[in-house]
Amino acid sequence: MLQIFLNERSFEDTVCDRNIAKNRLKALVGAIRAISAKSPQFVLNGSCSLAEINLSGNWSLAAIRNDYDCADESIYLKTVQDRFPFGQAITELKGQAFQNLEYRIPANAACGAGTEAIGLGLAHYFDRLALSLTSNDFWHAPFIALTKSTLNSEGEVEEQTVEAKNAATEDGITHHGDVIVSAPVVESGVQLWQERTALFPHLEFIPRTRDQIEGMPQGHPCLAPVFEKLIGLESAVAAWHRQETNYPVYPFGVNGESRTRRGLTAFQDNSGTTRYFEDHAKFTPDEGRIHFILLSEPQRHALVGHVGRKLGIG
Repeated sequence: MLQIFLNERSFEDTVCDRNIAKNRLKALVGAIRAISAKSPQFVLNGSCSLAEINLSGNWSLAAIRNDYDCADESIYLKTVQDRFPFGQAITELKGQAFQNLEYRIPANAACGAGTEAIGLGLAHYFDRLALSLTSNDFWHAPFIALTKSTLNSEGEVEEQTVEAKNAATEDGITHHGDVIVSAPVVESGVQLWQERTALFPHLEFIPRTRDQIEGMPQGHPCLAPVFEKLIGLESAVAAWHRQETNYPVYPFGVNGESRTRRGLTAFQDNSGTTRYFEDHAKFTPDEGRIHFILLSEPQRHALVGHVGRKLGIG
């Protein structure tokens, strides 16, 4: 899963006009969308939650995203996977804690001079991408110079100048396309079924779905929308698993079945137990539906029970 590190040094403390703060929010969301287009299962790591980011000294992201002309950005941000604090990413990427290691903005830099830079430092350390706000032209640069300080075996501080990959806009993301792992290409339902565990580690499929999925050959009109919905479901359930929220935040509409239609959703799971797969997401064409249930044991995941036409119509 692609890890992106938010550059906390670009969070702004000085005040600005509300419209400027809105533009910073829109640029941030544009950059995140560009990442998602290439790697839908990316994760943002930062020093605080997205809502707590200071777009300026007088406007937080949480305050601005409620404006009517930021409604699209607000809805999208609810689907973004974020993991805080940085330490969780360090563990997942099998790196050591930053002991005897420090990254700082150089003392002669035009912005943030001499300050510690954790997000940028992690981006360099793991050879990943840092994502900055457009709060200053300095943060638009594709590479940000850092002073890396380490202790050698004799306990002496050694310094070297390094560069962290950085982006603040959609164009910046395009510049670093080689860093972002592109989404896998699925050419048939057979391939999707064979690779389901790798593609969707937080989804499980009951036996009846195999024929439904493998029945979509290359070029089938439902293959792409089914794959897109399953990727979205995987992302939402993965975030639910990590963040331990009450419910997942889906990137699409999810509905339950009416009482009169509930019986149509009864299917046997992998152990032969009958379950009701009432929650569902729609896809087109063919009045498509993906039915699933959320389970908490042995870990949080979704069990998919139907991938096909609306139940009851053939």
